[in-house]
Formats: sequence, structure tokens, C-alpha cells
Amino acid sequence: MAGANGVGKSTSIQALLFLRHTIESCSMLKGKQFSLEKKYWRNEKIALNGNYCLALGNTSHILFRDFKEENIQLSFNHKEQEVEILYHVNTISPDLFINPEQTNFIKININNPIVKKEFYYLNAERLGPRVQQSLSHQLFPHAGWQGENTAQLLQKMEFEKAFENRNVKGRKQKFVKDQLNDWLDELLDGIRVKVTANPETLTAQILLENNYTVNEPTLATNLGFGVSYLLPIVANALIAEEGAFLIIENPEAHLHPGAQSKLGRFLAQIAATGVNVVLETHSDHIISGIQIAVAENTIKASHVNINYFFSSENKQPEMKPISISENGELSEWPKGFFDQTQIDYAHLFKLRRK
Repeated sequence: MAGANGVGKSTSIQALLFLRHTIESCSMLKGKQFSLEKKYWRNEKIALNGNYCLALGNTSHILFRDFKEENIQLSFNHKEQEVEILYHVNTISPDLFINPEQTNFIKININNPIVKKEFYYLNAERLGPRVQQSLSHQLFPHAGWQGENTAQLLQKMEFEKAFENRNVKGRKQKFVKDQLNDWLDELLDGIRVKVTANPETLTAQILLENNYTVNEPTLATNLGFGVSYLLPIVANALIAEEGAFLIIENPEAHLHPGAQSKLGRFLAQIAATGVNVVLETHSDHIISGIQIAVAENTIKASHVNINYFFSSENKQPEMKPISISENGELSEWPKGFFDQTQIDYAHLFKLRRK
């Protein structure tokens, strides 16, 4: 999804995260998925802040300004399977939680991403370079909501078997750690990662190499923010279960335009393996990377959806779907959709003619 600031992109993701938070809080994990059977469902108070980095405030902040009903309905449809939850909102004395008042869902199978145990999310504000990171228990391996568990995940990936269809083109790796280093080399030209873990101090440390520190790995703090912001994205993507959600806010943060384009192509390849990749981006380079991936037949055009959010004349956010052709062309370029470069060039041209 793309669009200007403050037009609903983050809100859409927050709604999905809050629905997932509710499912985790109110249902029971049975094997590889959360069961939505009524006998396992319990109406818990769902916190508006904390989980999945949600910071929704109190109940006075989450309703439409001119609301007439004190209810919020969230629903998710996937292949004719629907999860729908109605919440009551207390507006008399603002609370830091809301209650599920009513639930409605048909039989959900394990292929529905909203109930799968594995659910991968990375916030826009990720953890920058650190000398070390803490070890902690996880329901399933992932990099954390802000990348805070990346070192632990990388350590666990040491001898994990790699998905064959997630290799860099022309390479074949057996283990995820080698696959990860191939992609870091592809995306950032020469970057490699090593991890050490100390169970006594409950910490793990990321060490990095580049073309200037071959065989002499250095602390992550010595190689800037770009690598630290990228690592949890690549790590999550390489281990993400087929059919699961992989949600990433601003994947382009702290990356050079060339790396952004390559990252778009990489994430398109991950999506082609069956992972439900959801991106919120302000980068035309990410979009162009996805276009290239389609044109190169890395992913089918029909498997890519671009949703453009914008402010309408009635001052309410709207969303316009933009399709992509098999040769990578977008169906349209509405005003405000990555057209600033052309606008600036036109302005400069006028200035130079004065």
C-alpha cells in the first residue's frame, strides 16, 4: 500500500494487527493455528496499546469524530472464510481497552493467515544497531516487532534448512544462514553476518563483515542503520511459513535507492513462494523493484495488489486499487502517486527558463 502521510495506510495495518491481537487474546492455540471454536473463545479485555507496537490511546481516540454508534466492527475475508468481531467502545469514561461483544466466523482452516500460529510483523520504528540483544522465549521464531529478536533468530537459523525457492538466482544453499548471507551480499554488496550467543548472560551479538572487513567482523554499531533495519526483514522473509502474514512498515527505511529496488524484487520473490507479504511504503524504488519482478516472471501480475490511499473531496481517506500488467506496467498513475520527481523536474525547468 502507498499514499501520502495521514491518509489511512497505518490505520489499515493497525486494524489487522488489532484483530490478530484479539484472536490471540480470546482464542486457544491448537497445534498450528488459533481455534475459533466457541468452546475455546473467551471475551477478554483487549488492550489498545502495547501488543504489535499498537499505540491507539484510549477509547475516546478510536471512534470516528462524528460517530453515532459506540461500536467498532473488524472483519477479515480470505477465500470465502470470514472472521468478524464487533467491539463495544466505552465513551462515557475513556478506557485503555475494548471488549469483543460479538463474534462471527465460519469454519476456518489452517490456510487462513489470520489464525496461523506464525504471524510476522515489523514496525516502521525498528531497533537500530546494538552491541548485543537479549534472548527471550517466543511462541515461534521471528525477529520481533521492532527487530529486537533478530540476533536470537539469526542464531537459531544457523542450521535451519532453507526454502529452495527463496535462493538468490543462480545459487543453491542448504541452510538459511548461507541463504541470508547471499541475500545480504545481493542487497548491500558484500555484507555478511555472524552471530554469537551467550546463554549465561541471555544475550546474542550480531557481527558484520563488508568488503573492508573481510574475516574481521565488526560490531553492528560500526556499520550504520541500513544493515540493522534490513536484517530483520530478510531474516523474517526467509523463514516465514507459507500462507502466513509478513507485514512490513516502511521496508525502505535507511536504505540506498538501489538497495530499495532490489528489496522490492526480493519481497516479490518471497510473496511468490506463498507468503502473504503486506507492505506500507513511501518508496517508488520498492514499487519499481516489484514491477521488475513481475516483468521477469518472478511473480505473477495477478498476485500483486497495489492500494493507493488518498484524501478525497469529502475529506475522508479513500483507496484506489492499481493493477499491474504482465510486463510490469501500472494501470494508472493517479495524482500524488510517486509523481513528485516529475513535478520537481517540471518546476526546475520553469525556473531555468527565467
